[in-house]
This record gives sequence, structure tokens and C-alpha cells, in this order.
Amino acid sequence: MIVLPRWLKSLAKRSNMLVRLNTDIRWKIHVLVDWWGTKVWTRTVEVVTPLGFKLTSGLHPAYQMMRSGKFEVEETAIIARLLPHVDVFVDIGANLGYYSCLALQHEKPVVAFEPQQQNLECLFQNLIANGWQDKAEVYPVALSERPGLLSLYGASGPSASLIQDWAGYSSRYKKTVPVATLDNILAGRFSGQRLFVKIDVEGAEYSVLKGAVATIDRDIKPVWLLEICLEEFHPAGSNPDFRRIFQLFWNHGYKAFTAEADPRLVNPDDVESWLKDGHANTTTFNYVFAEGESMLRR
Repeated sequence: MIVLPRWLKSLAKRSNMLVRLNTDIRWKIHVLVDWWGTKVWTRTVEVVTPLGFKLTSGLHPAYQMMRSGKFEVEETAIIARLLPHVDVFVDIGANLGYYSCLALQHEKPVVAFEPQQQNLECLFQNLIANGWQDKAEVYPVALSERPGLLSLYGASGPSASLIQDWAGYSSRYKKTVPVATLDNILAGRFSGQRLFVKIDVEGAEYSVLKGAVATIDRDIKPVWLLEICLEEFHPAGSNPDFRRIFQLFWNHGYKAFTAEADPRLVNPDDVESWLKDGHANTTTFNYVFAEGESMLRR
């Protein structure tokens, strides 16, 4: 065994502290920019993205990445790969409609859910600018396990969450939003069609899924793309529903895959190992759930 000198251990410890400090400072700046772009500098710009559709967006760093075509590159490629195999795109946490626009560009009808008013205004503008205002249904509600009213926390458009203190955002900024369930809205609709459901709801995924069990169990199983963080951003330090989300899909006959350039099958042993380590061994927060893997092949 190699024994490091005391001075080298001390230097390494200080270096780790500096790295963590730098990360914390950078994230606080990110949160400040996020707040500034939502509450103060609310101007938007319209560009034609590298994907070919028009996009109106604001100051947030994620929007800059959308405008330049650098936003979730692997996930975007997977969605584009899957769209030819589905009939309807369901966008839960649609934000300003980046993925809705991608689906509409592929001539897929869209059902979009977005409760944050500033996001909705950009979403409406993006549908109109691209001539898709009659191709999409937009529901200005959040989704959860039961209908009602809930608090949406955070000043941010992209990172507002139903989870209090999500990602270090102040819970002082909140507003009441209406809540529905996916099963209620989709009940009896799109019979015989395959749905593609994208869920990006900043930590509230399991609550959405508990209100979507009938949709999960449709005769023609939908394809699902979920953002599921394990240790990142959760105020308690770890996602209490991480295992339950995967198990819910496995119980209904789905397979789980990483949403990477080369998707990997995720099995129960992987999830248990990640929970034990406190870190998921992937390059993404996003996972695909499908009945089989043929659609994921290039």
C-alpha cells in the first residue's frame, strides 16, 4: 500500500475543499442568474435552432444551450430516434416546448403540460412562430397523484419544482398551481396508439407516475423518458423514490435503459448498487422505459 506524505494529504484535502467551494459558488451564481432571468431581465429572443425550428427563450443557461443545439444532446438524439415509432408525444414539464417542437417537427401530435406562466408564454409563442398552434394541446397545470392545488417553488422557469427547496432554490418564491392526473386527462383517448411520454418535473416524478398507473398499463405500452436524479438536487440529499420508480415500471412489464448515446439496460442489481454507492453510474439523469429495446437501436 502506498502511503502519502502528510503534506500531500493536507494539500489534497484543501484541494477537495476548494473544488467543493468552487462548485457551490458556481451553483449559487447559476441560481442568481436563474432568478434574475425570471424576475428582472424577462426579455426573450427568437432564434432558429440548429434543429430547424424557431425558439423563443430567455436568459437561463439551459435556454442558451437550446438555442445553440447543445442542450441534452444524447437525450435529444434518442427522442428523435424514437419519434418515428410512436403516434403521440406527451410532454410533462414541457417548459418552453423544446421537445414539443421537436415532436411537432416530426409531425407527431403533442399533449403538453406546463404550470409556470412565464414558460407558458414562451411555449405559446413557439407554437405560433412555427405554425403549430393547431397541432398541440397545452394544459396549464401540474400533474401529480391526485387533482387539487399545490405550491410550485422557485423563481426559476426551468427549475421550478413541486418539491420544496429543490436544488437549493429559495422556497420564498412560490405560487399556487392547479394539479391534475395524467390518467384523468388521457382516459379513453388515443386507443390503439402508442404514446411517448417525457417527464421532467424536477424531483416530483413518482407523484406524477402514481397518477398515471392506467397509462403505464395501457394495452399498447407507451415509451417513457424520465429525468430521475439519485443524489443530485434533492433537499434530503437522496431521492427517496428512486427504487420505487424503477420497480413500478418493472412490475408492469417494462425494461429500463439509460438515455445515453448507446443505451444500457438497467436491472435491479444496478439500482441497488447505485443506492448503496449513493451515485448512479451513468452519464445522464435520464432513463427510458419501454417494453423492448428494438426501438432504441440505431
